[in-house]
Amino acid sequence: MNTVETVKNKKRFYDLLKERLVRWSREKLGERLSRLTEFSFLVPDIMVMLGRLLLDRRVPRRLRIKVGIILAYLASPLDLIPESVLGPVGLAEDLVLLAFALNRVFAEVDDEILAEHWSGKPAYLDTLRELADLVDGIFSGRIGNRLQKWYEEEPEESREEEVSTRVKVVSEETETGEERVERLRASGL
Repeated sequence: MNTVETVKNKKRFYDLLKERLVRWSREKLGERLSRLTEFSFLVPDIMVMLGRLLLDRRVPRRLRIKVGIILAYLASPLDLIPESVLGPVGLAEDLVLLAFALNRVFAEVDDEILAEHWSGKPAYLDTLRELADLVDGIFSGRIGNRLQKWYEEEPEESREEEVSTRVKVVSEETETGEERVERLRASGL
């Protein structure tokens, strides 16, 4: 049995903890309020799914890197629009970034992989997909164009490989040391 099958058959820590909390709320608060408890897990479910997708090699590498950067930014106490100063307006920036990440995930990751990593009700995942489609209109303006341009840029690691390839090609040529240094300076290296 491979590791993917093992993970599918074994309950994860987050899923077990969530089940216990929902069961506890059902016993202590009743059926109506326990639904609210389940709904309150929506944001943690999204974050856990995104975190799991970061570790899944079936997800495109560029997507994992970019979503990882967005999650790190969201977890950071430093924001372009701080919530501590502007309150709910500051959350708008975080919500736009999260919606952008979800939009990219839904567009680039197979439904089977998403379902495998989703801890909430399947209907909630479908609702999130519909919301991502609605929010897609946000990404056609100036902010959306910048986010899209940033997303389409190659990650730093790819650039480093390109630079090391250029250095290797230059060093393999038969030039004197002074010519090589002058050539490297001219190329911006």
